[in-house]
Amino acid sequence: MAQATPETGRMIGGLSGNPIPFLLPIILTYILWKKHPISFKNKKLYLILAIYSIWAICSLIKYGNYTTEELSYHFFMVYAIVIAYIHNKIYGYTLIPIYEQLLVFFCKIAIGGWLIAVLIPASSSFFHLFPETAFGNHVLYLFNWMDPAKGQIYSGIIRNAGCSWEPGRFAIMVTLAIFCNLCQNGIKFKNNKNIWWLLVTLATTQSTTGFFTIMAIYSIFLIKKFNLKYIIVLALIMIPIVYGLLQLDFMGKKVRDRITNAQDVSRLYEQFDYHSRKQDEGIYLGSLDRFEAMTFEWMNLMHDPILGYGRNFKHSYFYTNITSNYKLANGLANILSCFGVFFGIFLFYILYKSSAAIAADSNEKRKIGLFILFCLSAISYQVLSVPIFTSFWFYGYFKQQKNQRTKSKHLIETIQLVK
Repeated sequence: MAQATPETGRMIGGLSGNPIPFLLPIILTYILWKKHPISFKNKKLYLILAIYSIWAICSLIKYGNYTTEELSYHFFMVYAIVIAYIHNKIYGYTLIPIYEQLLVFFCKIAIGGWLIAVLIPASSSFFHLFPETAFGNHVLYLFNWMDPAKGQIYSGIIRNAGCSWEPGRFAIMVTLAIFCNLCQNGIKFKNNKNIWWLLVTLATTQSTTGFFTIMAIYSIFLIKKFNLKYIIVLALIMIPIVYGLLQLDFMGKKVRDRITNAQDVSRLYEQFDYHSRKQDEGIYLGSLDRFEAMTFEWMNLMHDPILGYGRNFKHSYFYTNITSNYKLANGLANILSCFGVFFGIFLFYILYKSSAAIAADSNEKRKIGLFILFCLSAISYQVLSVPIFTSFWFYGYFKQQKNQRTKSKHLIETIQLVK
């Protein structure tokens, strides 16, 4: 999920190279299944795999590409769906508290590492002893120090990427854990240590996506009833908070600048043309920002509305006709442009059903909570094809029947012991 290094990234996106990172989650999932046997004779599992297989075959025929690389894109999507099935059938609702506890564990490590980096600037020489990543150096895969020289800094303060490659990615991992806490406890700060660890960690990421997402989620959980008095009181509380957050460097001004840049399409084309003359084809200089990327993902969709361009980004209209030196950092519009209108809408329908199912099983019921969370998270990052995200995405689709849920109740005892 964090993908801070090429090795951890290979767990969900590469068949070639060192086989250990690729095999590790498969082996662990197999051990999990052996300890808690479940049947794979499931009509819903067969249905989604059949639908995906039909779409994948049509996509392969469309482009006539049957290489190992091309097939691997489809393998990892099926892989994510199967793991989601296993997780949901074994854990059921206990997936929510388990995920929260694991993220709190990583948050404690992240805050410790971040405090050392901020309070002891000389510690940079220590962090440089560890393997280099895109924006810094990772310490035993558990903490990724952000090197100020590589730009991950706001107002003179280093951002916190936790165990991920980039602070924004870590932020959406944390916001999902905050959502899990809210589902179980509602808006509760007293005698709720986990929420403090999560919120403080989110603050240290200085992530625009994370902040906007959590403001939306808290607004959803604050709205318990619709009447004029309650809405006025809520507004008096939320407006000052939201206004204050928007004054931060990475919030209001950053968003306004990015939206303005995204609207200036001619500037982007000049930028593409310049780099296409300066660099060899196929060398990525970076990723387009989320708002700019969304514009081009919609362009991809308009050119391939039925099947989409497939799981391989190199088939997209953007790559083949505009520039091959950039990637599009957007996972929301990408679901439609990648899978096509019909399959894409079906996947969003599954997400909505899962959002409603988690709400039905939770103490605090917010039917659209997970749906809004994932849509906002996916504006900047890929969500659907990452197995743990996929487990939440397909929660309602693979939801346990009442007689099956009793089999996973003993797992809650483990969570209580950890707490």
